[in-house]
Amino acid sequence: MYNLLLIAQWILCILLILLVLMQNGKGSSAGIFGNSNSDSVFSSPTAATFVTKLTAIIAVLIMIVSIALTVLVSKRGMESVVDLQVPVATQPADQTK
Repeated sequence: MYNLLLIAQWILCILLILLVLMQNGKGSSAGIFGNSNSDSVFSSPTAATFVTKLTAIIAVLIMIVSIALTVLVSKRGMESVVDLQVPVATQPADQTK
């Protein structure tokens, strides 16, 4: 479960980065695709609204997965290397002096 959530977190983070790069800034005239007036998927106002809503949804999903990962890690149990009991082989002292 932990590994599945971790992979989902990575994928969601990469998608969020790509979606943010695709959006036009408030004061800028060009996003990552430039300022072309040709017909494209991202040029219409509804496409901009869709990308903005999808960005918000992915951001919320990242928060939910982060909280789930935190809960899973805290329930795993904190085990330290110092707490491990390693058997020590004792050898008799050399008595040939």
